[in-house]
Amino acid sequence: MKRLFILLLSLSMLLVAFAGCGSQPSDPADLTPTPAPEPAPGDPGFLEEPESSEEPAPEPCVFNTDRYVVSMDAQVYLGDARGDYEALIDAVCAGEESVAAADLESAEKAVAVFEESPYRAFAQPEITDGAILITYSGTGSADAFDEAAKYVVEGAVYTESNTLETALGLYRAVSSCFTFEESEDNSLYRMMTEKKGGTAEFAAALNYLFNQNGIPSQLAYGTAADDEHFWVIAELDGHLYHFDPTFENGSTGGAGLSYFGMSDDTRVYTGCALPFTTGQGSYEETHDKLCSDTKFDTMFTDVTSWECDVRAHFLYLAYGFEEDYLTSVSTGTFTAAAG
Repeated sequence: MKRLFILLLSLSMLLVAFAGCGSQPSDPADLTPTPAPEPAPGDPGFLEEPESSEEPAPEPCVFNTDRYVVSMDAQVYLGDARGDYEALIDAVCAGEESVAAADLESAEKAVAVFEESPYRAFAQPEITDGAILITYSGTGSADAFDEAAKYVVEGAVYTESNTLETALGLYRAVSSCFTFEESEDNSLYRMMTEKKGGTAEFAAALNYLFNQNGIPSQLAYGTAADDEHFWVIAELDGHLYHFDPTFENGSTGGAGLSYFGMSDDTRVYTGCALPFTTGQGSYEETHDKLCSDTKFDTMFTDVTSWECDVRAHFLYLAYGFEEDYLTSVSTGTFTAAAG
């Protein structure tokens, strides 16, 4: 009997041991807990990747001078003499002493338009025996001027700039970054390379930069307070307007838009009497009226400080708000449609 009790007790202990062995892992790897599944987008607890806080920066344009570009009125005047003008420009830039011309009339037109060229500061052409002789002053070079112009444009115009933004940027660059200084040494060349000049040079610089960047323009002059005064007439969106960087520089230090895109009536209001003259020499023309559109008069009347927020415009474009990018211009006091 005692032996049977011991046998039963041993059997029960074995059963307990076997039951315990069945609940233990058969492999040490089973001791590692199974990870929970990753939450998918939209599930509770899903963490969105943080968006970059860095704003896309506008990209400056890449500008290279087109040495053959001339004012809109000079282009018409040149006509068939265009080839001789380009040959003259090539000769000057290469330091040559003469260049042949098709005929006397063609040579005269080429030399007349060369007076607007920035390279006339160091090269003086003269027509002799059917050819154009070139005398050099020994100061300045075409490459130096082109490099200075490149610096100005690439600091004012961006790759995605529309035409109005390009005009605003160039107008601001000339009216705020150049210094008014009367001097016998003044020229378009000095204005661009040294940032100094008088009223004629302010106008010549803006005229040059507008034409180089696809904005057709021409020089204009008349009287202001009985003094000779120069400015620019340029075309935007099919309409002609007056632009006066000299008055802007003197009035607002280039921080305003009071003399940007003026109509004829506003041009008179600012103190320049009618009529006025465009072009020079053989292609001068006198006008009583030329700029009738008043869009910018309404937008920018008496704006003496402004900020063309180019970065904001490019943010519009980067995030898909193309209409806002194309039609908004910010000033210090308001935003107005401009395109």
